Amino acid sequence: MMSRVFKSKFAGLKLILLWLLLLILTMATALMAEPYTVTIGLVAIVLLVTVVKAKILVDSFMGLRNAPLFWRVMLLAYAPVLGVIITLTYAF
Repeated sequence: MMSRVFKSKFAGLKLILLWLLLLILTMATALMAEPYTVTIGLVAIVLLVTVVKAKILVDSFMGLRNAPLFWRVMLLAYAPVLGVIITLTYAF
């Protein structure tokens, strides 16, 4: 019984820490992109961080870590595919 309580509290703490990480990553990319001119490298870095954030969201907050492979791949592939499209748009 005590083990369940500990696991439950640890799971809540883990989600809070992941939420703080998402917040820090969002602020970092916003601060990094704000004062500079838009370059292909900056766009790629910001979109790479977005892909990392999407993975955290899909696996931890949406709970799809053990979901059927089709749904997990579809949601995890969305951010990188969109990132590549946006990066190519800025490149050309």
